[in-house]
Amino acid sequence: MGKEEDYVPYLYKPGEGWIADNDNVLMDRFMGYDDSEPADSPYKIGNTSIMDLVEEIREKEVEKFIENL
Repeated sequence: MGKEEDYVPYLYKPGEGWIADNDNVLMDRFMGYDDSEPADSPYKIGNTSIMDLVEEIREKEVEKFIENL
């Protein structure tokens, strides 16, 4: 689960809370970056299958998810 605040992406890690996404996991998903594709592949960036993994949910849904961990 991730979020962006003030242009800074964060990932939620159970037991740690919201931490800065220093590995660019969230932004890679937004850009459709597929690290399994070869470097010269036209599907390495902009891969819609990867982009489809991103789903926007409401803050209340996030809070409920975190409560149930």
